[in-house]
Amino acid sequence: MRMLRAAGVLVCAVAALAGCATRLAADPPPGVRLAGNWKLDPAASDDPQKVLAQMRAEAIKIIDRRLNAPPPPPPRPGQHGGTSSQSQEQYEDAAQTQPGPGGQRPDPLQRSPMAHVILTTLARGDFLTVRQTPGEMVFDYGTSTRNFTPGARSVVSAEGGVGDQTSGWKGREYVIEIRAQLGPDVTERYGLSADGRQLVETLHIGSGELPAITLRRVYYSTSETAPQQLPTND
Repeated sequence: MRMLRAAGVLVCAVAALAGCATRLAADPPPGVRLAGNWKLDPAASDDPQKVLAQMRAEAIKIIDRRLNAPPPPPPRPGQHGGTSSQSQEQYEDAAQTQPGPGGQRPDPLQRSPMAHVILTTLARGDFLTVRQTPGEMVFDYGTSTRNFTPGARSVVSAEGGVGDQTSGWKGREYVIEIRAQLGPDVTERYGLSADGRQLVETLHIGSGELPAITLRRVYYSTSETAPQQLPTND
């Protein structure tokens, strides 16, 4: 009986892993193609500077609460203090800095892993060329190129170290998910608008040192291409 229960648990575990592996499909729905040259439409997109300003204001509130909070009691004999992630520790190191002469304080987002994700996205530029084949999705920004195998899982660089990346199709959207070991979880979704004239990118950054945020970027079809420089892969 014990062996039968163990076998049942093993079957469930394998089924769970299989379900996880196939949650994002390798093939898009019939007729769905994101391929083309696209250019950012700032007027139709979220203003990233407003998002960063909101994050900065939230960070200042958190910092002020921490600076004004009473110090924690010392650990009792034999008690060990808890541990926190590297990204959280780095952020708190910067966050605990008191305002300097003249009342100026360091930018609270300077070492924020969540802000770094947004800044990395913005640094790719306003142009995006998507190349779509049955076994590969390529996002070419001119200055950098990102290659994905739909339905595949891999380990990639992420904020604070490495992360588990999965990408593939979910409905009519191509989804890229990164579950970071130390930093925030990041999900990118790319899909066409209802009329097919726009490419909509939705960037969601899970809660970390700050509450979760979402940034929506809208592209329109263009005959222009991004200025080509020596490409790098990220």
